[in-house]
Amino acid sequence: MIIARSISFRLLAALIFLPFANAVHAQGEVELRFVSFPKLVDAKPVELLVGEGQTIPVRLPTNSISTIYKVKSLGTWAIGKTVLDDKGKESFDVYGQAPSIASPKQLILVIRKGKDDSDGLVLIPMDDRVDNFGGGKYFLMNATTADIGGSIGTGKFSLKPGSHTLIAPKPTKINGDQKYAYAQIYFRMGEEVQPFFTATWRFNKKARSMVFFYHDPVTKQLRLHTIRDYVP
Repeated sequence: MIIARSISFRLLAALIFLPFANAVHAQGEVELRFVSFPKLVDAKPVELLVGEGQTIPVRLPTNSISTIYKVKSLGTWAIGKTVLDDKGKESFDVYGQAPSIASPKQLILVIRKGKDDSDGLVLIPMDDRVDNFGGGKYFLMNATTADIGGSIGTGKFSLKPGSHTLIAPKPTKINGDQKYAYAQIYFRMGEEVQPFFTATWRFNKKARSMVFFYHDPVTKQLRLHTIRDYVP
């Protein structure tokens, strides 16, 4: 028995990073990696459903992308935990699930809806092949209630709350072998636009970045979290 957990969340409206495929690689093997947000103190491994009554433990890191998990291709990815009822019968408590995509390499972005994984997760599968999300690209996620916009290098972006985008900018400054990208980011609440963040980031064609905009859970102020991952 599978215990289905409701995952109504406005990020569901933005789940389609690439068109989901109705067909997956039959009997094929898929390489999965995970990254999560926001950070969970003392995070414990969760379970990935890999077959009828079969699970494997997976970790959902925040400051890096996880190790590779090689699993059989499925039409849906589900994360949760195996639980026992009063009679000792096992069932799988689903924290979050999403359709798989037609790629042999998938990076699953896991968005926590509460303070614990058991409060619910939103899963966003992305094509993890280098020709799709490769070096020099930036994945931007707006997990705030404000409009976020700006530029990184030559790339411009505008994000409504709960939306995300992928940009592939060029550097704005080259000094010998060193390349740099100026980042200028603004937010809008109502009709008022205010500066939020400015910086000069090192630009590396072999590095891909994930940038998350969110509200601090204590102060409610806007914050930014970045993860950099190097590709071959």
